[in-house]
Amino acid sequence: MSRTPDEERRAQLVSGALDHLQATGLGGFTLRSLAPSLGTSARMLVHYFGTRDALLEAVLVEHRRRTIAALDAVQTTDPRITARSAWAGMTDPAHTGHFTLMLQVLTTSLEDGSPHHAIAQDAVTTWVEHVERLLVGVGRSPDAASVDATLLTSGLKGLLLDRLVTGDLERTDAAAQRLVDLLLAP
Repeated sequence: MSRTPDEERRAQLVSGALDHLQATGLGGFTLRSLAPSLGTSARMLVHYFGTRDALLEAVLVEHRRRTIAALDAVQTTDPRITARSAWAGMTDPAHTGHFTLMLQVLTTSLEDGSPHHAIAQDAVTTWVEHVERLLVGVGRSPDAASVDATLLTSGLKGLLLDRLVTGDLERTDAAAQRLVDLLLAP
C-alpha cells in the first residue's frame, strides 16, 4: 500500500529535519528557522506537524526507527556483537549529531515544565524495552533482561555523553567494550 502524497511529504520533512537538527542541535530551533532548509514555510510545517515539539517528536521517532532497524539488521545471536554495533553506530561521525540531539532532548526534559519530558520518557522506555526483548530472545530471564537492558542503554548513553564532552575516544571506546563484556558475557 503506497503512501498518500501528504504522508510522503511529511516523511521527507521529518528526514530533512533530522538531518538539519543533526547539524545544528536544539539551540535556536524554531519552525521558522528550519523551514528554508526544508524548502518549505513555517506555515506548512504547522500544517504537517502542528507544533515545533510535535515535529521534534517525529524526528526522534524517525531517528530511533533508523537505529533500531540498523541493530535488527545485525545477524547474530551474540548480544555482545549487537551491543558493539550499537556503540559503533552511536560514535560514527555521520550519526553523532543525531545522538547529540537525543542527549539534548533528554537533558532539557529535566527542566520544570519541559515540553520534552514525554518525548524523552518515551525514548528511554522504547530503547530499554527493545534491548530487553533482544536479551530475552537470547535466553535472559525477563527480570534479568530488564535490569541488564537498563544498565546497557544508560551506560552507553553516559559513555557517549562523556565522549562528546571530553573528546576522549580511546578511553570511552575501552569503557564501552568493558561494559559490554562484563554485562553480556555468555
